[in-house]
Amino acid sequence: MSIAVIGIRGLPANYGGLETCADEVTRRWVEAGHEVRVYCRRNRYQQRPSSYNGVDLVYTPSIDSKSLDTVSHTLFSIVHLLFTGWRFRHVHLYNTGNSIFMPLLKLFGKKVVLSGDGIEWRREKWGRVAKLVHRVGERFAVWFADSIVVDNAEVGKYYRERFGISTDLIAYGANDIEPDTEHSAQLLERHELTARAYYLFVGRLAPEKGVHNLIEAYRSLNTEWPLVIIGDDPSGGDYRDQLFAQQSSRIRFLGFVYNEDYEQLLVNAYMYVSASELEGTSPSLVSAMGAEVCALVNGIEENVATARGAAALYRKNATDDLARLWQALIDDPERVARTAAEGKACVARYYRWEAIAEQYLDVFRRVG
Repeated sequence: MSIAVIGIRGLPANYGGLETCADEVTRRWVEAGHEVRVYCRRNRYQQRPSSYNGVDLVYTPSIDSKSLDTVSHTLFSIVHLLFTGWRFRHVHLYNTGNSIFMPLLKLFGKKVVLSGDGIEWRREKWGRVAKLVHRVGERFAVWFADSIVVDNAEVGKYYRERFGISTDLIAYGANDIEPDTEHSAQLLERHELTARAYYLFVGRLAPEKGVHNLIEAYRSLNTEWPLVIIGDDPSGGDYRDQLFAQQSSRIRFLGFVYNEDYEQLLVNAYMYVSASELEGTSPSLVSAMGAEVCALVNGIEENVATARGAAALYRKNATDDLARLWQALIDDPERVARTAAEGKACVARYYRWEAIAEQYLDVFRRVG
């Protein structure tokens, strides 16, 4: 098969979950003998190699604004594909907002598989226009997509109940992460951290990620270990500024961290914590479980479905219960170790990238 990937920022992955997913599955598609092209945003990459792990990379422009960056890049990429990529029969399109261009792909005979990231229009970061684009895109996906892939059973339930359609459930995956003694020692020293003596959050600093609630709960704990926050949101405005204003020796903001540095900070954490109120399958949650780190997360339906009983879940959106359970775990190291081991086993059974890459290929084969 020949597969074109459109709608992410590009490869190598240097932002978030969608890019990581594309990075992991495309390299495996190439290893299986398929031809793969990924469209990258030109403004995101100073170095622009023509290939990465056997994947053909094409750099197309975008309009550099929060509301137009994604959709403009998708449009330019689709036009490029239609003029130069006639042999690419299958298109893996990310992001529901990009579905507004799906009729153009269908007009030229492409088979389109859409992967969303939860229910996008519910995200607080979007203004009215952006939310409308995602709502319209959602409708276009229902009408025109050959398959809609959801990363979580709760999102599939939403499409089934709202639109009466079935979806394909394919979660995000995780790799085995093991401590690298030498790298970890240097990294932890640089950030003045001690292995297994800090709590870690990973995610975008947007309101629906609940970092403000996480900090509120943390301040009530009886612990000397710091809360370490990986992630940022340069367009986050006042909310981001209010979070950074709380930085101290106990609350550490590290900004964006990727690749091996990210993995080593994760695997050396005592606990992964998240108060996010809107998720599909959270990539950082699955990664933490795969790294055998105890995960404490919001008991929203999506996290319940993802964790499969292998994480600690506090009462949905209840900051007081987050603080209560967090302290209970601090006071019960055996429970922390047990939950970590259960998470590792869960990932080994349900969230291997090799299986996920093959599940996508099965969808492409089925749609023709």
